[in-house]
Amino acid sequence: MKLDLEVLEVVFTNKGNDLRTIAEQKNVMLIFLRHFGCAFCREALADFALIKNDLDIRKVKLVFIHMADEQTADEYLDAFGLKGEEHISDPDMSLYEYFGLQKGGFRELYGLKVWMRLVRQKNGSLIQASLGNVKQMPGIFMLHKGEIVNSFIHKSAADKPDYLDIADC
Repeated sequence: MKLDLEVLEVVFTNKGNDLRTIAEQKNVMLIFLRHFGCAFCREALADFALIKNDLDIRKVKLVFIHMADEQTADEYLDAFGLKGEEHISDPDMSLYEYFGLQKGGFRELYGLKVWMRLVRQKNGSLIQASLGNVKQMPGIFMLHKGEIVNSFIHKSAADKPDYLDIADC
């Protein structure tokens, strides 16, 4: 899927880089997070810290999209070993909408799959504030030269994609 590059050029990371330039120059993995109070969001951040070197070898740049303010996102990313990673604050969720990410209903957010994964969750809580819309579903998009070449759209808040498989498209 080809993206509207004019839309991407007005979206800036915390470091002042526009998404269009980043997406045209590098392979980018856009990680749309739910909210920082979500156990699965924190688990994903821990997972990305573990595979960061593997993604670097693949020349994949991570860009996190979230609904919190930049300082809060910096604190969370730092706490999970992702200091210095670029991120975009999207409190009105316009980027989530642009990429087609939906709000979850009861089943997606609180269904049996979610409860089963929460019971097995080993990632301790950091901060419990939601810092975003708790109904927003996450997603991941691999961009190459401004085009989506792979994606994972969560059907449940508890979905756990294979990030390296997404990067290897």
